[in-house]
Amino acid sequence: MGQTLPVATLLPADFDVTSLEHSERRVCQAMLDGLDDTWVVVPAVPILVNNKDCEIDLVLVSPTMGVVLVETKGGSIELREGVWLQNARALHRTPMAQVSNAKYQLIKRMRSAHIDLHDLFITCAVALPDVDTVPAEGLGPDTPFEHVFAAPQLAFPEFAIDALLREHQPVPPEQFAAFVRALRPDIVLDGNEGKVLQWSATRLDEETRLHLRNLQGLDTNRRVLVTGGAGTGKTLLAIEWAKRAVGRGERTVMLCFNKPIAEQLERSLDGVDLMSGTYHDVALRLLEPHGFRIGANPTPEYWRDELTNALEFHAAAIGAPFDTIVIDEGQDFHPHWIASLERLLDPAGARRLLVVADPSQAIYVQPWSPPDDMMQMPLVHNLRNCLSIARVVQRLGGPTPLPSAPFGDAVEHLQAGGMKEVRKRVRDAVAHLTTKLGVPFSQIAVLTPRSRVRDELVAEPPEGVPLVRWEDRSEEGVLCETVQRTKGLERTAVILVDTSGDLDRTLLYVGISRAIASLRLVGPPALAEAAGVPTGARGSSST
Repeated sequence: MGQTLPVATLLPADFDVTSLEHSERRVCQAMLDGLDDTWVVVPAVPILVNNKDCEIDLVLVSPTMGVVLVETKGGSIELREGVWLQNARALHRTPMAQVSNAKYQLIKRMRSAHIDLHDLFITCAVALPDVDTVPAEGLGPDTPFEHVFAAPQLAFPEFAIDALLREHQPVPPEQFAAFVRALRPDIVLDGNEGKVLQWSATRLDEETRLHLRNLQGLDTNRRVLVTGGAGTGKTLLAIEWAKRAVGRGERTVMLCFNKPIAEQLERSLDGVDLMSGTYHDVALRLLEPHGFRIGANPTPEYWRDELTNALEFHAAAIGAPFDTIVIDEGQDFHPHWIASLERLLDPAGARRLLVVADPSQAIYVQPWSPPDDMMQMPLVHNLRNCLSIARVVQRLGGPTPLPSAPFGDAVEHLQAGGMKEVRKRVRDAVAHLTTKLGVPFSQIAVLTPRSRVRDELVAEPPEGVPLVRWEDRSEEGVLCETVQRTKGLERTAVILVDTSGDLDRTLLYVGISRAIASLRLVGPPALAEAAGVPTGARGSSST
């Protein structure tokens, strides 16, 4: 790097602190106001714990003091007979147990990305912004006094941290920068550290954020369809619509097609009073109180039609429980699914149907037709992919690259025929990403349109590359899944594998557009040609 981090203490530098939940925002702002400029404050760090997507509320990093992971709990807090109560409700796990588990997973992430942790002491704390006093003995055996940042400690956080950590010789700037980058791959650091790969500091520049803010207001209309290619911000818009509807007091349901996206939505809507899930999950929740059960050995036709038929049959008993319906990935919804949902809207309520969709990603419903009588608005800019990838996505029919997007890693094709060569190319690509670019295992995805190829790779992974299915994802594993299951999701780096030589163009578009900053294509020359990427020589490698 050649120099220490810039003075700015919030990373990403343009992170919108107001987007945080109220208590988390207060804690983050207290740290920004009370710590000197040797500290880096990183909010909302995603982490995989017990095969689930979680989040570390706040990470404080200092080259001379160490690292503090902070779990925030707002509202009234008390410890009664060893049980933590938040606003009089028992917590399943103590906040310290939560953040400690996240700490262990973060260490695994750093090791998978070959990050040097020498002299970077990592500890945990619990922030309680609404608590005025903490007993001298702390809050239970796992939460000593010095690990609690209550209101008095948050007023003077530097003193609180001094009681928790000891100053030491600063870690080298390169080591410090690598650690911060691995915390959140969307962080950009000044200097020369990004020689190969410049991470995108944000998916939205100011002009695009303004555009999305204006589109949020479309939800005051009754029927709205927003269309856009992969990475145009559709899911972000839909989530904001759902939050705004709840804020207006509307009974709201948010739906999508596949479970991975449903899990992502659940995490984004944590604490928001609404129903969310896949179409089938929501239908089952509505039907089960009336005696409906899934039949034995359900077929694809069963999943397509039977729950919809059951919703119609039990319509009188279910009633009209919703005022607003928000649908993400609407191109995966059959017309009779949407009709069955519209029957759930209360005639006396707002009766809103808000849909976002990308017709170019219609895999399951072909041809897809939008609902009738919808106000329509397009999204045109690719906010997800770095420029090198966005250009490939655009050639496949995707949106226009954002002019201000960083270039990212050059897209490469690694030629491979059979599975033996595929494993070598995947091994080389993962080694390059982790050792050269510092990408953790959990931010790499190996995608293929064929479940057979996925199963073979997971059953016999390349040496040193722990491949896992979606259900088993962790900081120690590299996700290996089908393109179809990862629609709507994203990873810092994607390795797209196909040995058929005849990949469906829609699946190619979907798979490639999952990559934020780095993309490798592994397969025969036909794969590179279909994507418009120069063909790599057999046995070529990025390492």
